[in-house]
Amino acid sequence: MALPEQLVDRLSREPVQTPGWASQLLMFSGTVFFISLAIYVGLVFGYKPFLEKEVSRLDNQIKTFSQQIPPEEQNNLISFYSQTINLQNILGGHVISSQLFVWLEKKTETNIYYAKFNFVSPTKQLNLTGVSKTIDDFSKQALAFQNDPIVKRISINSFTVSPGGLWQFDITLFMADGYLSQAEIKQ
Repeated sequence: MALPEQLVDRLSREPVQTPGWASQLLMFSGTVFFISLAIYVGLVFGYKPFLEKEVSRLDNQIKTFSQQIPPEEQNNLISFYSQTINLQNILGGHVISSQLFVWLEKKTETNIYYAKFNFVSPTKQLNLTGVSKTIDDFSKQALAFQNDPIVKRISINSFTVSPGGLWQFDITLFMADGYLSQAEIKQ
């Protein structure tokens, strides 16, 4: 059966419809490719020569500057800088015992006084020999040390009564690591 002539005319005049997603995908891919190509060309032929020129300019400035300073003075500056860095590292780990006196002053009970103070830096041990008016005063002092976060542990070496009725004691405090370093004090 033959198709009517009007239908044949209409079919021949209408364009063939293809799915739209294929052409849109091709258009998007082409756009991304050309943008990437433009960025690449811009970087290779524009930005790279600019950076190379800046590097060479800075190298020339460094050479000019190094020629202005005599080699002996350059060596002195390098030596001084090295000494400064080494000194900074040494002082960073240095124990500052004056902070220990401030801490001890704040933590000492009213009826306690110390006759002997000895701090052993490598082991972080503070040996105190002192006198207490009563047993209760000594107990409060020991408890104050024990409750302080910078004291890891307490060792009571001796506790005796003296002829005057006062109580003599010898105590060792084991301090926490890093408490007395300069870096810790700054914080």
